[in-house]
Amino acid sequence: MNSLWRGSKMKKAMFLGKLDSLLQQVPENDRREMLYDFEEHFSNGMAEGKIEEELVAELGSPEMIAKDLLSEYRPTVKPAEYHSKGAGKLNSTIVLAGLFFFNLVFVLGPALGIAGVFVGLWVAAFALLITPLAVIGSLVVNGLDGILLVFFVSLITCSLGILLSVGMLNAGRAAKRAMTRYIRFNSNIVYGKGERAA
Repeated sequence: MNSLWRGSKMKKAMFLGKLDSLLQQVPENDRREMLYDFEEHFSNGMAEGKIEEELVAELGSPEMIAKDLLSEYRPTVKPAEYHSKGAGKLNSTIVLAGLFFFNLVFVLGPALGIAGVFVGLWVAAFALLITPLAVIGSLVVNGLDGILLVFFVSLITCSLGILLSVGMLNAGRAAKRAMTRYIRFNSNIVYGKGERAA
């Protein structure tokens, strides 16, 4: 059963198509949420330089994944059929207002604080990266006096700037994924998709 993916012949489209066909009994909205996580895995892996076949091999057999997902799946709880459309719109409006005030009070402040730290770290990384310009400045002002010390110090600080930049890029990707998930979570609440039953 696993010979296909172990042979490194299956690519992203084939893998997702196979998994989608194995999950046909799951309602479309829930199936899309399941497949989204795997699409995200491919996007992140390819951003790190991995090829599609390697990422498929990491995930494993679509049949086994589908079996696990189906065993853990609980259908989305639907609103009672007798609720009128007007009541549904009113509920959505109330939920939207509640989420707005919750995000305004509890989420916006910390988010702005994190964004400020993020910008500050990027400024620090940029400042460290341009320290080799100090070598040129030292040559202009002092000639060759102390140039060796300035060179090694600028080399160290530039290396720190590179490391910090790489770390900030990874942190930025993680923040983007977290923000996407949080937006989807808010959207699910507003449009009545709700949480899956435990």
